Amino acid sequence: QRWVEGAITLCLQWVTQNADAHGQAKRNGPLLWCVILAFTAYVAALLRLVTVQYTSSILVMLGFVDEKKFDELIRVPLRPIIHGCYTWLMAVRGGHSPNSYTYRVYEDMTLQFVVWMGTCSLCFLLLWIFTNMCKACQRFIVFPNEMKWWGRLVISFDNLTYWV
Repeated sequence: QRWVEGAITLCLQWVTQNADAHGQAKRNGPLLWCVILAFTAYVAALLRLVTVQYTSSILVMLGFVDEKKFDELIRVPLRPIIHGCYTWLMAVRGGHSPNSYTYRVYEDMTLQFVVWMGTCSLCFLLLWIFTNMCKACQRFIVFPNEMKWWGRLVISFDNLTYWV
């Protein structure tokens, strides 16, 4: 009961920017919104992974990477590995069963997972690079200059959502 009341109070203080956090509430508000935006993007990516059938990256769909280059860098090198794993799996299982999917379905599922993990890793790498670049400008901007601050913001975001 007390924990939920404290979480609701913290959330209301954060939204109204009246938290007594040694003057940090107004400075950290936009950063918490960045964490909420990142979390929303992560959930949207998960929903896209399980509801949409695709075998290319969101970067291809947005036009940042050419489809041909994507095939050359991702699909072509992974196809023999996926086929080898599929062949091994079929040998272990003793062949196809009436409920088995075709090879193409397994290849598409594996490519979707690899592309999703690669996109998430790329986003994390970009965040890490941007955070390290902020070390040079830490006197002029209010932005996390170490990854541990992102972790603390994620914990704060988690504390803000307990009452939901």
